[in-house]
Amino acid sequence: MTSTAEMRLVPSQLSFRVLQKDPFAVSVEQAARAVTRFLQRKREGLTQALEISASGDEVVIRASGEAPDEMLREAGELLGLGEEPEPHLEIEVDPAEFAIKVLDVTSEEAHLEEEILRSKVRYFPYPSCEWFEVSSGHLLLTDHRVVYEPDYVIMADEDGGPQQDARAVALGEIKRVYRGEWWDIPCLMIETAGRTYRYGWAAEREELETVFEVDEWLQEIRFLLRGPK
Repeated sequence: MTSTAEMRLVPSQLSFRVLQKDPFAVSVEQAARAVTRFLQRKREGLTQALEISASGDEVVIRASGEAPDEMLREAGELLGLGEEPEPHLEIEVDPAEFAIKVLDVTSEEAHLEEEILRSKVRYFPYPSCEWFEVSSGHLLLTDHRVVYEPDYVIMADEDGGPQQDARAVALGEIKRVYRGEWWDIPCLMIETAGRTYRYGWAAEREELETVFEVDEWLQEIRFLLRGPK
């Protein structure tokens, strides 16, 4: 018999691990999107069966089917609901053993970027690519940039720098994102004023949460490029 059940949460019930932000400084809409992304990385199949939305000051997770309560229970476990906080011990310490140093920190350095997606990928140079130019690594999307971190760095001669190195593209530098391919491999294309980057599926699938889905990346980057309405 099909039935429906729902779970309602306020953002403060969610951890930084889920939100990637201060739980007391996010809107309900931001929290709902963060919950969706987090559950997709952990249990994509489960997430597709859930309806996650913002309602008033609460995030609503609704499940329908033969066992909706079990689905919500699993979602709650993944989100870390009901976990006991780690115990804290109080110790007495002589204040003279410690010194406080005040540092000037710029707003840019103090900003904590929100990690949105992280996937295992292969980088295929564009517009032409030989097999020996292909590298593998991780592609990271934050609310400020796209970063590629190769697994290995191949050094050039003594006067040259690394041939393959970590590279970052600020969202403001992106002119267009679209679907492309290398041979028959679907790829994410990131076009900037001076260069186009091409990232495709990894040679082997590893953890479920790092599986590279081109459509998911296109959707998230386009959402960030549009900005708040």
